Amino acid sequence: MSQPGRHPTGSVVERSTTDIRTLLHQLPIFADLDASAVDRLAARCVSRSVGEGHVLFNAGDACRGLYIVESGRVRIYRTSAEGKEQVLHIDGAGRAIAELPLFDGGAYPASAITIEPSRLVFLPRDDFEAVYRAHPDVAQAIIRALAKRLRHLVQVTETLAFHDVAARLAMLLAGYAERLGTTVDGGVELTLHRTQEELSLEIGTARESVSRAMRQLKRSGLIVPLQADRLRIPDVAKLRARARDRGRRADG
Repeated sequence: MSQPGRHPTGSVVERSTTDIRTLLHQLPIFADLDASAVDRLAARCVSRSVGEGHVLFNAGDACRGLYIVESGRVRIYRTSAEGKEQVLHIDGAGRAIAELPLFDGGAYPASAITIEPSRLVFLPRDDFEAVYRAHPDVAQAIIRALAKRLRHLVQVTETLAFHDVAARLAMLLAGYAERLGTTVDGGVELTLHRTQEELSLEIGTARESVSRAMRQLKRSGLIVPLQADRLRIPDVAKLRARARDRGRRADG
């Protein structure tokens, strides 16, 4: 596997420290840091453009540092002993990747690969450690960020327990709405930034099944497609409740 900054298809992007500082400050784990601490971190970051299919790391690799998606998308996944891939989440612009091993010193718990041309910012682990030891509030921010990740993984586990594809999709959409949606009159609006093929990977089914499940949820009034990959969910709690109800019926 290539080392950060050494990938043959990547190119170093000249980014000002101000640009990287702004990106860092937008992350929950760094939002409460004072300007001098963020400046020190920004000075140690490297920004690099990579193509689709660039492997950031594999599950079990030693943690080298924190990746931040400046643009593009990265798929985080686990692979079973039988070679079956389970997508845990897909991170886009403004999202940090691999906070847990950065904090506890362990190996990367999952693999990460770009699914489109992306621009990534890399912060070496040693530089991060020096800052969080001097600023305990960084550790608190990371705990909050990891708690959000844990809740999402619990939702993934709950989703995969359902045999009914519409129930799995409903649970997935409800989770995304709660984490990434915008409250508007008439519900919550959400931009998925995901193809039906990517959604199918996340819930462990075929793309055609996702298409049918989308139509079911639309007919039930649980989702309202808007334009492109944007949709409105009139009642997130009702969508989640319907998912659990369908899951129980499928098991029965």
